[in-house]
Amino acid sequence: MKCVIIFVIFCLPINILQATESVEKEAQAAFEYFLDEVELDPLLTHEEQNKKVDEFTLFAESLSPDAASLLTTLLLNETHLRIIDILQNASLSDSEIHHHLASNEKAILAVQQMNVETAREMLFFVAELKIHRALIREYGMALGCPEKQLLRHDLCKLHKGQFEGYVRYFRGGRKEKDKPGLLAAWERHQHEEHHLESYEKEGFNFDTFPVERLRNNMLEAVADILAATNQRGGTTPVDWLIKSITRKPPHHRLLPFIEEALKKAHALYLASEEDPNSLFKGLPCWNSEVEALFNHP
Repeated sequence: MKCVIIFVIFCLPINILQATESVEKEAQAAFEYFLDEVELDPLLTHEEQNKKVDEFTLFAESLSPDAASLLTTLLLNETHLRIIDILQNASLSDSEIHHHLASNEKAILAVQQMNVETAREMLFFVAELKIHRALIREYGMALGCPEKQLLRHDLCKLHKGQFEGYVRYFRGGRKEKDKPGLLAAWERHQHEEHHLESYEKEGFNFDTFPVERLRNNMLEAVADILAATNQRGGTTPVDWLIKSITRKPPHHRLLPFIEEALKKAHALYLASEEDPNSLFKGLPCWNSEVEALFNHP
């Protein structure tokens, strides 16, 4: 009997080690699966991305609890590394990088239900944001907007009060239940990003903005429209402009500068007919309907 007990005692560490190795292998395999999926994600339409969410949820539910816990940590660490990469390439000072990282840490700590799917959503959102910012830089510099301004585009989406709202809605399948969180994040976002066309904010006086800032802000705004359309697909900047400006005309001081930026972008679109690799190909920004909106806002 004593020999059996001694044998069991000696086997316990081996069994525990084997179980640990099994959990780590399961989590690592799942992590590599999500890394592959995040690379394929930009090739999908929004409808295809939304369908993938159900697949991801079923996959996460099939994991053992220990593997799911470890996978969540791996996904969060990968997201953190990608955020650092974004910030280090955004022409920021060390103190500014620290500010953004601290705000993002608060955003993650504020999440009430952290699991594999939430961590996956965060990784996919940050990956998509990085692509969006790269497109913003390309479109904006082609239009003549200062690079430093473009490199700071949408960094506030990483902050507490915005991060979770954008993550849940756009990377969680665009569900109706997540829309209030998105709208709250969007409201805060407008107070941070002055390139947006909605400026009816308390304590905000657009009439004091210098001409150069107005012009650059509208170049960034048009670059944002182009980048979003490039990623979204299925429409054109003209479609978006007609719907948006009809619903809410921009501030009167913005009109000449956004018109100027749109005409610049449209000229690059026309030139793209001879350049199949142009980013502006398929993105018209001006026609008689848009012109009528500016003549009769």
